[in-house]
Amino acid sequence: MGTLSDQYRDSSRLDARFRLHRDFSTNHQPFPRWVFDQFAFTAATSILDIGCGPGYLWVENQERIHPEWEIVLIDRSFGMLVQAHKNLPDIGLKIQWVNSDAQVLPLDGCAFDVVVANHMLYHVDDRPGVLAEISRVMKPEGRLYAATNGRAHLLEIRELIERFQLNSSIWTHHNAFSLENGEEQLSGSFERVSCVRFDDSLEVTEVEPVMDYIQSGLSSEELATNAKGLQGIRVFLGRQLNEEGVIRIHKETGMFIAEKPLPG
Repeated sequence: MGTLSDQYRDSSRLDARFRLHRDFSTNHQPFPRWVFDQFAFTAATSILDIGCGPGYLWVENQERIHPEWEIVLIDRSFGMLVQAHKNLPDIGLKIQWVNSDAQVLPLDGCAFDVVVANHMLYHVDDRPGVLAEISRVMKPEGRLYAATNGRAHLLEIRELIERFQLNSSIWTHHNAFSLENGEEQLSGSFERVSCVRFDDSLEVTEVEPVMDYIQSGLSSEELATNAKGLQGIRVFLGRQLNEEGVIRIHKETGMFIAEKPLPG
């Protein structure tokens, strides 16, 4: 089974997943644009993006970034940071790049007005410890923006993986911090926790983008040992596409917004 280090050594696997959503989502507003719409920043804002990946959020909103914002992008994968740096050429923005794990942030306390942690909290083993670290580096009354998925997200894909007996933890990890249980987990370190949902689904008109998505969750060894199951999925999807003209896939995504309480 592929480890998280294998999955996120560089952006190639994440790119396959991003393309499926970009090309076949029924909501014509790209998810990174919607995320940005939820932000309430001032010109003097200092921002920490934990688990920034290849920088999709900032690439898709370059023209909306205030030149006075101080942005720190952090990721445990050096390869992700390299790709983010390539995707965000020097256009006068105040961006720092930090290669670090979220469990011990090499940053001063009470330094950030905003922390962004999109689709990453379900990856960490010690979530209370990471949330405590996030709280430590935030200023009092600072805000955390944390996007995640619901339990029914991409249900049809997960049902195919189960039906054809593929096995990879990448398809179940998001239940650890989901739209259903995230508020309870955040309430231990934050207050005024709210959740906003992004209304979307997939209507896919090609088989291979779905196959690319599924295969992105398998290691090289798993791709070889699951060749028969993968071919079964490809045939099943091809038949569905011929009969219905579209492959419909449910999406369930949203964002938690939480504030750090004042001391005392």
